[in-house]
Amino acid sequence: MRRTQPSLSVFTFSGVAPCSRRLPGPSHIHSTRSHAMFSDRLLSVFEIMATHERSGSERGLLCSVASEITGVNGAGIALYADDLPMTRFCTSNPVARTLMDLEITVGEGPCSSSLDSDTIISQPDLTSASAAGWILYTPQALLSGARAVFGFPVRIGVIRLGVLCLFCDEVGELTDAQSSDALLMASVVGRGIVALQAGAQPDSLSEELQSEATFDFSVHQAAGMVAVQASISIASALIALRMHAFSASESLSKISSRVVARRLRFDETRQDWIEE
Repeated sequence: MRRTQPSLSVFTFSGVAPCSRRLPGPSHIHSTRSHAMFSDRLLSVFEIMATHERSGSERGLLCSVASEITGVNGAGIALYADDLPMTRFCTSNPVARTLMDLEITVGEGPCSSSLDSDTIISQPDLTSASAAGWILYTPQALLSGARAVFGFPVRIGVIRLGVLCLFCDEVGELTDAQSSDALLMASVVGRGIVALQAGAQPDSLSEELQSEATFDFSVHQAAGMVAVQASISIASALIALRMHAFSASESLSKISSRVVARRLRFDETRQDWIEE
């Protein structure tokens, strides 16, 4: 697994205009060409988005476009907030959704690693020894059909919003062009999320953002309940919920809903989960 600091050169182009009597030097020519390539790819992104909108497939639009523009098998976007667990914003297909839900349940994988390190995560071969660090994620991801996974931070300036995750069903690194497109798409995603949130009251989520994302506040509520039941911290309670969901082969959301509905609780004396 490789970690890479995101390069802002994909998004930012600058230079001093040459004197009108001087021919442009090589650096200026390179900058001009790079800017033209950037503009062309950005136009491609908007064209693909327009095509999806015309077809009526608006839900998961950003993820579908991310998958198509980067040429991978699937894409997902996870959102991040200081006081909430990572949550799924959208996915491009069922496998991408399975991988995203797996990460939310076990708390490890490319999205989690990218969020923790604020770097690009590249795991081009999930069958290699370097992927063994994701003890719970890797075996299940392989069973789901993934062979390579990648995470790209989504942010606006220094504000972290989430992660764009990509997967391929074959082993291999992303090409330079794919990586550049993924960085470009992460920038588009960040601005799209900010646009969706525009106009909302402070400390609240816009209706558009809530309808698109799967903000499962029951997870946070269940963690608080388990923390009281087991006399542990909320962070430890969240880990306990994830481990129980994984061992029961259920999603974190379903387990949390049962805790909130008081159909499932943790018995501190028996140190075990009790079905009511």
